[in-house]
Amino acid sequence: MSTLTIQARAHAYTVEPCADLAVALAGVTGKDRAIYLVDSRFRALYRGALDALLPADRVTEVEASEPAKSFEALTPVFLDLLARGLKRDRTLVVIGGGVLQDIGCFIASVLSRGLRWELLPTTLLAQADSCIGSKSSINIGPYKNQLGTFYPPHRVMLVSGVLSTLPPDEIRSGLGEVIKLQLLAGDAGFRELMTDLGQRPSSDPDLLSKWVTRSLAVKKPYIESDEFDRGVRNLLNYGHTFGHAYESATAFAIPHGIAVILGMLTATFVSVRLGLVSVSHYDELNRLLGPWHQPYIEALRAASLDDMLTAIRHDKKNTGDSVNCILTRGYGLMEKTPVPLNEVLAPAIADFIVGLPPVYR
Repeated sequence: MSTLTIQARAHAYTVEPCADLAVALAGVTGKDRAIYLVDSRFRALYRGALDALLPADRVTEVEASEPAKSFEALTPVFLDLLARGLKRDRTLVVIGGGVLQDIGCFIASVLSRGLRWELLPTTLLAQADSCIGSKSSINIGPYKNQLGTFYPPHRVMLVSGVLSTLPPDEIRSGLGEVIKLQLLAGDAGFRELMTDLGQRPSSDPDLLSKWVTRSLAVKKPYIESDEFDRGVRNLLNYGHTFGHAYESATAFAIPHGIAVILGMLTATFVSVRLGLVSVSHYDELNRLLGPWHQPYIEALRAASLDDMLTAIRHDKKNTGDSVNCILTRGYGLMEKTPVPLNEVLAPAIADFIVGLPPVYR
């Protein structure tokens, strides 16, 4: 992968491949005074390397959990960073996956009304998807992702080697977003991805590096042409309305990207019900994506449909009485469609979860 430059309203930023952690952290802007916000699990895994690279008195640890990215949990993080000297003339370096990125982006955007931050993403999902796009999403009370800002990092450092310590479900979770992006791009990339995954282990470093690069290339034009998510960028939410509801209803027992896979299948199921796409398209996706979400459909079957519907009602993308869903007419043919919740979505979700076909045969 060569260096990728992303254009954004606040500032352009680069995504740079780095050989290892030492190379990445040696290039941090103002590293002698930088403050580090680090995923506690990642620090434990790489303690030897990180202890040699990061000054202990300038490191704030955060557990990468859904409760940690709540507005209520952020006050002690702000206070710890301030106590360590973080202010406008210093760089905040965020090391972790999506949760750390949300927290770090939000803090960098509001502390001192905006300060420099750099990102070292440590999960496949973050490297292949969320590291570009500028968004932070913070929970408040029972409401998921209702607070947030658009404030891109000034630099993203990709170290592919850190993906080798991810557990299998974290790899599958990242692949959920990779699959989504390839479905948005059309059938050629999606079929190539499915072929690769059928022939090589999903943890293969060369395979992961290839699809990180390919995924960022798909996402780049969406976020550059519609940075503030008012138009075409909405299509990147394919699978997310349902996926977020499934995460919430199962108390986040389903990893995010795997919930997105289930959400994409649900969106395709609804698309069949509305006559937008053929049942054969749904059947093919259901067959190809089954291995990438099992056995988590069982978690959905044990969850409350009412809880799912409540989460969907609270989705920030909704307007009026309908739910704004990203549905599909086929590979690369996604569109935003308002769908009645009680009349259409509730019975469709119930039927999808129990395994009924999208049309009555």
